Amino acid sequence: MPVEINLEMYAEKPVVLPFFTGHVARGLLLHFIRKVDPSASELLHELNVSKPYSVTPLRFKSSSRTADGYVLDPQFPCKVGFRFLKDEYSTYLLNFFQKQNTALIFDTTFQIASMNINCKTYTDLEKEAQAVDGFTLDFKTPTYLANLNSDYHWMFPDPVKVFCSLMRSWNQFSDERRFTKEEYVAYKDWLAKNVGVSRYELQTRLAVMRNKKAAGFTGYVTYELGDKENPYNKTTHMLAHYAEYANIGGNKTAAYGQTKLS
Repeated sequence: MPVEINLEMYAEKPVVLPFFTGHVARGLLLHFIRKVDPSASELLHELNVSKPYSVTPLRFKSSSRTADGYVLDPQFPCKVGFRFLKDEYSTYLLNFFQKQNTALIFDTTFQIASMNINCKTYTDLEKEAQAVDGFTLDFKTPTYLANLNSDYHWMFPDPVKVFCSLMRSWNQFSDERRFTKEEYVAYKDWLAKNVGVSRYELQTRLAVMRNKKAAGFTGYVTYELGDKENPYNKTTHMLAHYAEYANIGGNKTAAYGQTKLS
């Protein structure tokens, strides 16, 4: 089942953190798991396969800005979130915190002050979905979608691309109900005919991660849904909620594609 673990930490001293910290959050998570089970960490770090987790960037108050990033003010908390699409991986994190309540980021020790855990079964997400006229997704971190047979990313949250991608993720990691190939094809056709973008405000942001960089869009998009009697209407609402655990698009494990449903 999907599990979200949020940490609140305090640094022992000021530290410069990069402008985008998604890869720092990912490194922190893999370090925690490696301490408990190195083989599990290697599996999560494996290239070119879908991963059963996503992260949020580090959220903190800065005291100043440098050429390399922001200087974290240690008087205020630093927060980070880890989301797991299979709950077995969350247990590695909990086992780590049973033995240790500190984290090392670069050369600075952080004391873990609190931990909050939220979880939903896949059945819960399905039962809580409603037939709706529409909803808004807030893309909180840079997001981009795959564009087959092209060197360029798709830089707009097209409903067919967004929700078909989420359905594929659901099918890969759900330990309960999964959609058949026929249902996927029918759903894709239903999306094209019954879901549209009624309002949006987006901007492009370039995120730099060490020597790599990638552009993505941030902002909000309001989707309008028709055919409320069709079960795919509820499915779309369910997948939008699931996106809060899974993230959307590429580079999800480095905090790209973080969304909030409203």
